Amino acid sequence: MTARSLTSHPATTRAGLVQGRGPLSQAALSSLHTGRPPAYEPETVQDSDPWGDDLQLALYLLYELHYRGFEGVDDNREWDPDLLRLRQEMEARFLQALQSDLADGPRTVQDAFDPLLLEPVDLSDSLSHQLEVAGENWQLREYAALRSLYHLKEADPHVWVIPRLTGRAKAAMVAIEYDEFGAGRADRIHAQLFAELMDDLGLD
Repeated sequence: MTARSLTSHPATTRAGLVQGRGPLSQAALSSLHTGRPPAYEPETVQDSDPWGDDLQLALYLLYELHYRGFEGVDDNREWDPDLLRLRQEMEARFLQALQSDLADGPRTVQDAFDPLLLEPVDLSDSLSHQLEVAGENWQLREYAALRSLYHLKEADPHVWVIPRLTGRAKAAMVAIEYDEFGAGRADRIHAQLFAELMDDLGLD
């Protein structure tokens, strides 16, 4: 195991709070800073853009309390009823948009997965192909930065589903997670590998 993987493992760090992008994320941030209930009007949630930065950042901030949390924020805020109430209202707003705006989307698990099980023959129009054959360093850096919020805890959210599965589905999910978490080797954890990629690209 390298010294870098021992000293820079992403699970050892907590993020700092960021700037808000609107009234909802600012209400969440102010609450996390002060420890007081979030100050917002219920209609603010219903009138918000469900695909916009404000609602999505606010959701991300409140979800993160169930993962690593934030520097300077009390871990007990994870189960704060006022924050959970705000999160529930925003989730309902987002779910409403998913159901109405994506009415033509797949309606069953099989409908969603069938296209994903067929690998396209021509990959020339894919983003990964573009980055491989013609991408510039700044494009790869931007791609890595945008993907980092997912990849630095790539397999963590999926663990929540394990208690809800049984039989072959549970066994298969645990096998996938075992690989995601490095198959017993800390230096092979996928989040660690992505963190090292970012480090090599000069990113934080």
